[in-house]
Amino acid sequence: MNQSIHQLLQVILQGISWVLRTIETLWVWSWSQITHAFEMSWWSLPPWKIVVGLIFIAVLAWILFQLLRRSLAAFEKIASAFWTMTLTLLGVLTFVVLAGVFSRSFQWVVTTVPDKFWEKFL
Repeated sequence: MNQSIHQLLQVILQGISWVLRTIETLWVWSWSQITHAFEMSWWSLPPWKIVVGLIFIAVLAWILFQLLRRSLAAFEKIASAFWTMTLTLLGVLTFVVLAGVFSRSFQWVVTTVPDKFWEKFL
């Protein structure tokens, strides 16, 4: 059983590693293309190519704006979820601490209070 779990974890880790390497490769390739585009001599291009380049930049700026807007909305939901999780964890911790205090109190009563303490009051 231990061997099966170990092999499953190895497959999962290899998959995660492949995904991260692919993301890194795409990131590096994209940034190299972006820097190459801005290193070109734009002023030596024909006017229509400059217009196409500016249209591409405008489209990318619009996509970036939409991405940031959606990311902020998603971040708000993520932050709300973390806050809810934190409050829930605090509630569970409070319950466990109270249960521990009650258990300790019961143990104290069992060990220190005499079995027939009420006979003093009768």
